[in-house]
Amino acid sequence: MKRISLLAALAWLIIATVYPLGAVAAPAIPQPSSQFYVLDQANVLDAGTEQTIVQTSATLQQKTKAQVVVVTVNSLNGAAPEEYALAILRGWGIGDKSLNNGLLLLVSPPDRVFRIEVGYGLEGALPDAKTGQIQDTYMIPYFQKNDFNQGILNGYSAIVQTVAQEYQVTVEIASPQPAADAPANSPPLPLWAKIMIVLLIILLIILDQRFLNGFILGMILRAAFKGGGGGFGGGGGSGGGGGSTRRW
Repeated sequence: MKRISLLAALAWLIIATVYPLGAVAAPAIPQPSSQFYVLDQANVLDAGTEQTIVQTSATLQQKTKAQVVVVTVNSLNGAAPEEYALAILRGWGIGDKSLNNGLLLLVSPPDRVFRIEVGYGLEGALPDAKTGQIQDTYMIPYFQKNDFNQGILNGYSAIVQTVAQEYQVTVEIASPQPAADAPANSPPLPLWAKIMIVLLIILLIILDQRFLNGFILGMILRAAFKGGGGGFGGGGGSGGGGGSTRRW
């Protein structure tokens, strides 16, 4: 009986955590600039960087239909970075609607947080681990020195080169340079650790099926498939797929 009570409490905790995310209204977001591909409300980019972003993103869009947009803001207005970035990705209609290949690089210097939001169509080229590596290697070391211009240009360059490689096209942009004190890549998990994680997940599923008739698993799956959807405006819109958030 005690085990059932514990599992029931866990189920309610998951419900309370997952469902409010879908119920909260989308945060207020800025309107896109006339150039669309860059909006620098935090005033951390120089004119050369903005021009590079606009011209490079326009070329990338012409060759692949993918759109990479950079936005800096002075505040997330209390919203989670994931929620704020997804609202812009959808609200601006970043990416081709049918291909879902939009990407947003969002930076809020006062909040000391930034996110790479990736549309489903680009997740193969830019999974969460890849975007996190770009942030850790090419951006955070510069952000820690308050050099947001170079950090953003570095991250943007790495993203564009990855997207261009995925579509097998050439886009002219300088390669990103990691800072001298950039962290080394984390070693992969050993095989035994991966096996333990899989076994733990299987055990939790078995307990859920036995004592709660799959209630927890069902709630997680419904919450996962509740997102998605297309965007509007811009190039059509990405529904959002993955990405990574970092603080410094």
